[in-house]
Amino acid sequence: MRWNFHGLTVEGLWDDAAIGERWQATFASRPLVEASPDLVFRLALTSEVPPAPSIPPAYQQGELLAYYVNGPYVIAHFPRFGQLQLDLARGPSTEPALSMSKGSGRGSTVGAITPNALAAYGVFEDLLAIGLSPHFRRRGLFLLHAFAAAAPLSAKFADGGGQGRGLGVLLVGDIGAGKTTTGLALLHAGWKLLSNDSPILTLTPHSNSPTVLSYPGLLSAYPDTLARFPELASLAAPQAERQKTLFAAESIYPDVWADSARPAAIFFPQVVDRHPHADALEKLRPAEALPLLLPHAVEQWDRKMIPAHLALLKQLVEAAPAYRLRLGPDVNSIPALLLDAVDQRT
Repeated sequence: MRWNFHGLTVEGLWDDAAIGERWQATFASRPLVEASPDLVFRLALTSEVPPAPSIPPAYQQGELLAYYVNGPYVIAHFPRFGQLQLDLARGPSTEPALSMSKGSGRGSTVGAITPNALAAYGVFEDLLAIGLSPHFRRRGLFLLHAFAAAAPLSAKFADGGGQGRGLGVLLVGDIGAGKTTTGLALLHAGWKLLSNDSPILTLTPHSNSPTVLSYPGLLSAYPDTLARFPELASLAAPQAERQKTLFAAESIYPDVWADSARPAAIFFPQVVDRHPHADALEKLRPAEALPLLLPHAVEQWDRKMIPAHLALLKQLVEAAPAYRLRLGPDVNSIPALLLDAVDQRT
């Protein structure tokens, strides 16, 4: 199948129905197209993980993931889940040194994954993002690990540029910081969804401020989080063990997806139950916000793209004010608090 990613056509190929079903569910919010592909991504199931290359990795993330780099050819090796082989040589680049277009001009990723990659929470979606993000960066599209939502579009919050974009917020933080609870509270209050996990940052022509573009994916939450919202409570069925429930946002919130937004604020949530200043914002200077963004954005192995990535993040923190968001137990107060920050931005 071929999906449109903001002007780029991504073709997904698979031989196993289980991969195809999950892939189509994950990318369901992106429009299908028949155009020639810019990127080709093929996945197959394997019973055993292919062996890692015999050379030292260029970057290693504990025992979870290792990158092996040989010029424009990259192997992402997951000892438990599989292996991706990326050919970055054939795609256009934002840097002359990386421009090595050949033949069809397509970028490609080929992967072999185990059934565990489909069964383990979040792994399949991470594999897709890892297989796409280096190609995207070379086309000026930079993924950020965050929840992104757009404020309800009205005359008050409409983009003054007349381009039909609303104002968006980015929720950035580690696992357990409260991104999902905060994001679901926004959707419950009528905000639009840009991405559950990996919004795209890009610069539009003649602009010094990044734009946030949507990136597809399923929502997920633990039963105690789902139980906080009436429309989600039925998804929080008792389970033998604590695990997240995956669901499509559009199955609960009709017409929930937004395609793009101008970033109006960045929030770094922190759960602080019983804190005397719960549900409060602490303004951060751009120099404080930038280091907090880096672990959720820059991939250290992709050294040639780091300067462009850092420049974009610097523009982001200069364009959108950043805050620490202390989260108390009352999720209903979150949307108004964030909306006030967006209001101050306009």
